[in-house]
Amino acid sequence: MNKVFLTAVAVLAATTAGHAQTIGPERVAAAILTGFQFQDVDMIAPFANETNAAFFHGLQSGTEDPAELFDGDRGAAGIAWDGMILPVRYNDRAQAVVPFAIEGEATAMPLGSGVEGRYISVVLSLDSPEDTSWGLVDFNYIDRAEYAAMAETR
Repeated sequence: MNKVFLTAVAVLAATTAGHAQTIGPERVAAAILTGFQFQDVDMIAPFANETNAAFFHGLQSGTEDPAELFDGDRGAAGIAWDGMILPVRYNDRAQAVVPFAIEGEATAMPLGSGVEGRYISVVLSLDSPEDTSWGLVDFNYIDRAEYAAMAETR
């Protein structure tokens, strides 16, 4: 997909928080990554899962340090996101896994770089069987073979 299109969709989704969670996991991941590009907690917070909601509230109220979110290798990968994502796959915990970068030797690399290494992925969950709102669990490193073996449907 075109980076401009993904960014526009993600920004639109993030600005309509009341409806933001009705979109699929790939678009939720793109919205989260757009928030990382801008280092904007308010763009990411609507996409927090139930477990992370208190942390994001703390970030928004100033009782948590944004460095906890944006610093480190995974945060740097989100900030440097180039607009590309791979199709969603589902792990054995029914979490959505959306790769967006590759773990390089010194820093995260774009998906199209051809670098060997694990994928860096946005991992999303549903809070309950009735929940239809994908929420941010974390950014995780996923072995390429593990990703390839994951289910393509939930």
